[in-house]
Amino acid sequence: MKAPLQSIAVRLAALVIVMFGGGAYAQNNPDRAAPPHFAAGRGGRSLRIEGDAAALHVEVQQTTLAEVLSALESLNIRYRSSTGLDEVVDGTYAGPLGHVVARLLNGYNYATKQDGSRLDVTIFGKRGEFAVPAPIVIPIRRRPSD
Repeated sequence: MKAPLQSIAVRLAALVIVMFGGGAYAQNNPDRAAPPHFAAGRGGRSLRIEGDAAALHVEVQQTTLAEVLSALESLNIRYRSSTGLDEVVDGTYAGPLGHVVARLLNGYNYATKQDGSRLDVTIFGKRGEFAVPAPIVIPIRRRPSD
């Protein structure tokens, strides 16, 4: 089951690279999960990812949040969103994968779950977009025992 997931991650990374018209670079060591090293760019848009989940360096310019998260899937991150992630991001993000994702998702309501080496991210929407209702408390009346 692990091989198909790796194959999907490689295809997604290649798709991102093709979209940007850049090249891909990776270490040739099949025994070790090679950290992604790729850069892509076209028309002022660029995405560069270096490192691994413990020490990641991401540089983005005029790239949508969805494209960045899709590229990070090669680092064993899985995300789903109930809102569009078409916000364009610019900047440099460095640190462990969880910290980089947290900085990228600043301004969004989301939850993360670490499942072994995989990071699952669920994005609910932008902060302030929806009012979060207060919990409904229903008191339970008990009859005195007969």
